[in-house]
Amino acid sequence: MKLKKFASISGIVLLAAISAAAQAPKEPGTITALEVQTPKNGMVQQYEAGRKAKAAWHKQQNDPQVLWVLEILTGENTGSYIVGRSDQHWADFDKPPIPDQADMDEYNKVVGQYVEKMHASYWEFLPKVSNPGKDMGDKYTSVTTFQIRYGKGDDFRSAIARMHDAAEKTNWGFHYRWERLANGGPGGTYVLLVDHANWASFDDDPAIKPLRDILREAFGEQESMSVVERLNGSIEKTYSEIVEFRPDLSYIPGK
Repeated sequence: MKLKKFASISGIVLLAAISAAAQAPKEPGTITALEVQTPKNGMVQQYEAGRKAKAAWHKQQNDPQVLWVLEILTGENTGSYIVGRSDQHWADFDKPPIPDQADMDEYNKVVGQYVEKMHASYWEFLPKVSNPGKDMGDKYTSVTTFQIRYGKGDDFRSAIARMHDAAEKTNWGFHYRWERLANGGPGGTYVLLVDHANWASFDDDPAIKPLRDILREAFGEQESMSVVERLNGSIEKTYSEIVEFRPDLSYIPGK
């Protein structure tokens, strides 16, 4: 699998790359606001109908921002949904295009009664160590979460930076996106996303070299091993999931 090629040296994780179109000429932000929503038992159909109604409401409000929805297919949160907005600046949350109270009122009206629990968080995209592909559109995303050992954050960040340097130096044809948890969970949490067009694309692609080979090609055996050792020594644990993009539940301006 492609994911194994990237994660083979230490079980590296990838997190979902989701891009929303910027409405203003300013540079897109790096903050993603997420909510993991778990429907009540037996109310998935009502929840999804509510999400469709919520998307229609955003269209009526001429909301200029994408509101995307993903369904979690594997792991302990299987059956939950991820709802979020990407490409935000922190200041954007002070003046949202739709007032927070109006948005919450509509949520409570058409969705909230079908939700058992919800977990909100904010993530920071790390463009200097990412190689994203095209904008949102692939059906699935493999998501791997890294929990970093206390005091080893610098080692982890330097390792993934050198991995990215190697990818650029060798023109590695693999697309990935790193994000860091900014608020809403344990410190030292990173995720790595890789998009997939279909299930078949999870299999190994012989045209894409394993990361260890890329490191050797870029820096030689000694530095390659140094990167691997820093990476291995900095990771406490990893956790993997697969999520599916649900365009039928999402709001995309102009569609």
